Amino acid sequence: MTYFSAYVIYQVKTAVEYAQSRKWIITSIPILGILIQFALLVEGAHQDVIYRVQSYVVWYFYWIGLGIASSVGLGTGLHTFVLFLGPHIAEVTWAAYKCGNLDFETFGPHRFRCQPSVSTSVAVSLLSIFKKVQWESFFWGFGTALGELPPYFVARAAALSGSRSEELEQIDTLMAQNPDSISHKEKVFIWVHRLMQRLGFFGIFLFASIPNPLFDLAGIICGQFLVPFSTFFGATFLGKAVVKSSIQTLFVILLFSQDMISTILDITHHYLPYVHDKLQNVVQRQTKMLRREKGEDAPEISPGSPSYISIAWNCLFNIMLAYFALSVIETLAISHLKRVHDKEIEDLERKAKEKAEAEGDGIEESPMSRSVIEGDLKREIDLGRGYSSS
Repeated sequence: MTYFSAYVIYQVKTAVEYAQSRKWIITSIPILGILIQFALLVEGAHQDVIYRVQSYVVWYFYWIGLGIASSVGLGTGLHTFVLFLGPHIAEVTWAAYKCGNLDFETFGPHRFRCQPSVSTSVAVSLLSIFKKVQWESFFWGFGTALGELPPYFVARAAALSGSRSEELEQIDTLMAQNPDSISHKEKVFIWVHRLMQRLGFFGIFLFASIPNPLFDLAGIICGQFLVPFSTFFGATFLGKAVVKSSIQTLFVILLFSQDMISTILDITHHYLPYVHDKLQNVVQRQTKMLRREKGEDAPEISPGSPSYISIAWNCLFNIMLAYFALSVIETLAISHLKRVHDKEIEDLERKAKEKAEAEGDGIEESPMSRSVIEGDLKREIDLGRGYSSS
């Protein structure tokens, strides 16, 4: 927590210094805020437009943020599709079949309030439901693509400085070993490394288009080999925001469609009667919670005692949220620790060089080997993370 707090303070100071060096940021942001507030205070037809644009911006930035949280953190991201986007798509699908049309809003104070069908109402189908949630799915996918950029930029910066990332050094070590002496997981790492080198854009697009926990490794490889940003992000964007998110959305719509729910209820009725009764109660309860008529709010549902499924789901959500927060704190703390040690190494090399120059013994390199210091740094970081150093 000490190093994490120091990281936050350092970033805030850096942001303030950056803003001070660019006066237009300090002047434009307050002016823009005053203009927006003035437009909201002045009565007129424009107010509804501004409020509606504001609600859309907040709504879609919400999904972008959830997408970033899902993919950031080198595999320790929060699984926001399962926790947020999937349930939202399921609720939209459920409401479409219960309302008989898609003339309802999916966010805001009147969300999921059914409207009477008119001649222009769109028939409920797989494609029409997909169009209803396509932008939420798209912006969530766009956020996941943004979340893949930090590993790419870190590896690219390391390559430009002449060093290699720890992940690639580990792969080089594995490739030098006997294939029979490494695990299946390590063989997968080597396979991904070779595949990304061969396929380039299409390899990135393929890995981004499927649920793939190893995509962080793909970003590191692309950064290390200086793959152009347009190539990496273009393939990642198309794979995650267009292909992968669409496949996941269609799967959830099919899973929660009326025909699929009826099939599941019939199967559980014949083979698992006890589960069928519980599942049917859940379906009926969810149906009552939907706002069925125009202007009519959801009926009051007595709170009662929470179900075991609800308790388990809330516990799972809290555990995942806590793990995500801890992983972010740990990653940023280690980043600050590395920055501090790098500065110490630079100071030691500078002092050694100045001392040598003062003595008239000009040297090209510091007598203290940088590799030795970096080895001590790595061991200290490993011990700080709770792992035993090799």
